[in-house]
Formats: sequence, structure tokens, C-alpha cells
Amino acid sequence: MLQPLPIRREQPPDDAVVVIRAGVMDRQGLEEAASRCFDGYGVLGISVEAAINTPVATACRTSRHLIRYRHVRLSTFGRLRASGFAVVATFAHPHFTLTLPDLSELTIARLDRCFDEPIPNPGRPGQG
Repeated sequence: MLQPLPIRREQPPDDAVVVIRAGVMDRQGLEEAASRCFDGYGVLGISVEAAINTPVATACRTSRHLIRYRHVRLSTFGRLRASGFAVVATFAHPHFTLTLPDLSELTIARLDRCFDEPIPNPGRPGQG
């Protein structure tokens, strides 16, 4: 049974705010994450976090989710919006759900181009 996606009522972040995706964003991982979101909430989406008024390294270090990953990928809300992706404030701050229209090769490639190449997670000890 589907649950409503828990949406926070807040203003969208500025275009310059950095968006952090845990991991390297390989196609299989993206498909699995988006499918889990769809199965639970009826929306194709992936989890991201925002570095709002905080450096990326601090956001990665203080996030219980991000700190577990060896690599992260960075984008901005502006880059994602300019490519037609909606990013919705969901769950607890600073979590957002980046929604996808479908899981086609074209969509995954467009999403991949929005993010920088994977970098070592700057929040992990010895990497930042």
C-alpha cells in the first residue's frame, strides 16, 4: 500500500545551493533507488541532501546517510531545475527527493550530466 510522500512546507533553496547525492550514481543503483521510492510512495525519485548554509564537507560529515558512502556527487538546485528536474523537500531537513519522469536512458543520461564526477566523500575521516 502506498504512503504519501512526506513533503515539508518550506521555500525552495536558491539555485546556487549545492545538492549532494551519496555514491557514484551508477545506472543500476539509480534504478533501484527510484523503484523503491515508487513502490513506497508512487513517485520515481532518488534521495539527495542539500548543503544549505554549510560547507559540503560539514554536510557530509554530519549526515548519518552521507557519511556511510566513500564517494559523493555534487550539483546545484539551479543545474537540476535548468535540466527540468523537480527537487521536493521531503522527510527531515536537509533531505530532498529528486523526482524523475521515467527511467529511460535519456533521463538517466540527462540526470548524470547535472552532477559533477564522483569525488571522495569529504566528510569521511582522512578524505576531507
